[in-house]
Amino acid sequence: MFKIFSPLEQFELNNYLQIKLFDNSILTISNFSFFLFLTILIIFFLFKLNNKNIVPNNYSYLMESINATVINLLPNKLIKNNNILGKYYPLLYTIFVFILITNLIGLIPYSFAITAQLIFVLALSLTILTGSIILGFNLHYFKFFNLFVPNNTPLFLLPLIVIIEFISFFARGLSLGIRLSANIIAGHLTLAIIGQLIYTFFYSNFSLISNIIGLLPFSLLIAISLLEVAISFIQTYVFTILTTGFISDSINLHGE
Repeated sequence: MFKIFSPLEQFELNNYLQIKLFDNSILTISNFSFFLFLTILIIFFLFKLNNKNIVPNNYSYLMESINATVINLLPNKLIKNNNILGKYYPLLYTIFVFILITNLIGLIPYSFAITAQLIFVLALSLTILTGSIILGFNLHYFKFFNLFVPNNTPLFLLPLIVIIEFISFFARGLSLGIRLSANIIAGHLTLAIIGQLIYTFFYSNFSLISNIIGLLPFSLLIAISLLEVAISFIQTYVFTILTTGFISDSINLHGE
């Protein structure tokens, strides 16, 4: 019986292994947990190899390029403050590498795109948002609320502006994760649909004309695959720079 393929199947959570620990406790290893552990393992070995490289090579040049990219994301006010670079640079660097590795792993056929899971990226973005709020209160106490009051705001517009700024602040936290997840999902769905179209052309009809026509979506598939690699880097850059914006706002408020 012919089974219709759904492009959404690649985002489903599937259990690889279930281990019964106690009477009512079961340890489940899903595709999500497996690839999350794989990502963490890759990052661990990347950092370990980077520490042992004394003679410069292509790998060290790559890590230095990532290092320079993250440093360039830091606003001048963050760098000029006392030891600010040393405090928050490791966090931003880790976020950059983590998002980039998960995006690239998701492009491998038959793998699992962790960043396509909305609940995961929302949890990550809300954690960053909560951390920036805690940082703001720790540095400024109740003056942190000045962040929701733009400079030179007319008094009669103050209540409305505060509400808008408050909603905008938390909406940025949600959009931080939604933007990443939506772009990854859209790209993977496009690849899956075009791949299914190629399969239909080449294997459902063996005529010469259909095979020639099938080369067109095949060329498009290659182009979109390269575009997906670029999007993986771009979305990593965007996620990191928005995280930098949260930290910068918590430290400097409105440039105070």
